[in-house]
Amino acid sequence: MHNIRSLMATGALAVLLASTTAGCMAPVQAVNAIEQSTARHDLDQGIAVLRAHIRTLQDKGDPLGDYFYALGNSDGWITDVTDPKAITALFEKAAARGSMDAKILLALQVAMGEPIPGQLDDGQGPRENLDGWERGLTQLLPLLKQQCSARRLVLDMGKPQVAYYSIAYKVWPIFRDGRSVRNPQGQWETLVPINPERQKIWESIDRSCPIPQNHWLD
Repeated sequence: MHNIRSLMATGALAVLLASTTAGCMAPVQAVNAIEQSTARHDLDQGIAVLRAHIRTLQDKGDPLGDYFYALGNSDGWITDVTDPKAITALFEKAAARGSMDAKILLALQVAMGEPIPGQLDDGQGPRENLDGWERGLTQLLPLLKQQCSARRLVLDMGKPQVAYYSIAYKVWPIFRDGRSVRNPQGQWETLVPINPERQKIWESIDRSCPIPQNHWLD
């Protein structure tokens, strides 16, 4: 899947060609400028559609709109709020209004020790706080029995889309592989040991999760 930031890489091939083909420098630079302009136009149009979708939901009083707004700020394509605590507060507001997606990502944030909720395309795992890991999983497990996936607004091949992610998939590989961290002396210590039984529980949730099909936004 291509996320919003991937669009900004458009034109990288043209830049490479320009650096290796001196005789065609001017034409390649022109192509590169056109590609970058097109990518910027597609990016702006896509974000405009996503923001319009958020406003429509919010105008209807749907807490999903508040969740998507929080997630847009977390992902960085909305920059109204940048402070991590303030972004987390946006998720808390959405959760208080009934957004299950927001509740799930807040619990996942506790488990993973992340400064902000979201970042569903990034690799995640517990950091130095094992208490937070266990506390977050305790919060997460009953939520996933009600809703096993979370939504995210993305641009896929430049087109605005609602994408769905299995949340248990963020958890069970950690029990399969274990997780180690460096102590203050620079030595590796096991934070989360390999645990086949717990892997089985979370993997079963992932495997049985009926992920809705991603759908385009007009």
